Amino acid sequence: MATTTVDVVGSSPISFTNSQGAQRTVPLSALQFSGSDIQLNSAWKNFFDPGETQTLLAVAKARAVAGELTRPPVQGPRPAVRFTASRAGTETNNISVTATPDAGSPLAATIAFTVTETDTYPGLASPTAAAMAIGLDTAPAKAGDPPQGTGLVVIKSGSVGNSTKLPVASSGVMVKATGVDIQDATNAVLFTLVPRSDYAGKGGLSYAVSIDGSGTTFTVVATYDSTKETGAQAKVTIQTLGALPSQVAYLTKASEPPGGARLPTAGSIQLSGGSAQIAANGLFYTS
Repeated sequence: MATTTVDVVGSSPISFTNSQGAQRTVPLSALQFSGSDIQLNSAWKNFFDPGETQTLLAVAKARAVAGELTRPPVQGPRPAVRFTASRAGTETNNISVTATPDAGSPLAATIAFTVTETDTYPGLASPTAAAMAIGLDTAPAKAGDPPQGTGLVVIKSGSVGNSTKLPVASSGVMVKATGVDIQDATNAVLFTLVPRSDYAGKGGLSYAVSIDGSGTTFTVVATYDSTKETGAQAKVTIQTLGALPSQVAYLTKASEPPGGARLPTAGSIQLSGGSAQIAANGLFYTS
């Protein structure tokens, strides 16, 4: 594998006297680091005879040992693209965004963005406990009522039953505006789970109800995966961040960070900082 060469950085050119007593001044652009060694840039090799080359490199290496010549500073990762959840809520901290950029110039390279969210509500002992944890599809009418839900799924108002039995374990894909009755072993409805009202997709939203290890409580999990949604999911560039496919825009929106957008490195970020009034956010960085 070839050794990577980098420029030489310093405060002044190199001056030396050749074997004829002539003073030579050489710009630092004539030199390069190859590994830990300093050598002549290939474009300058014909400007010096062997003796001058030997003297020039000896002077350059001495200045490098003294710390006067160094490699250029390596620029660290910089903010590339900011993502913000499309809504407020503590569940927005569960959103993960993945970027897969294609090869190309930073301005023109296309990027595939995908999103997932998994909301988990464990240790539920009753339908009422589920309503308090998950939230309803409507705002509370009075103090003490369950809150309005902000996760992927909510419980239909008026559907919370009085059964003291645990639900039957179940799972499935959810459909826009269509509820799923969560029932106990006697087929009594404990509550009806529905997608959040802004869900318009198909195939990407699922739920699962399971009994906890204690045998006395249950867990509800809702999952959204944009890659499982139907329909075309176009790639974007850093110049068209506002054109995210609807399957991604359902959960998030992309914007330029301070300093402008840049091509992000491939990978995933987890959004954070979300609360009842604040949407979670996160940053992709350059490599």
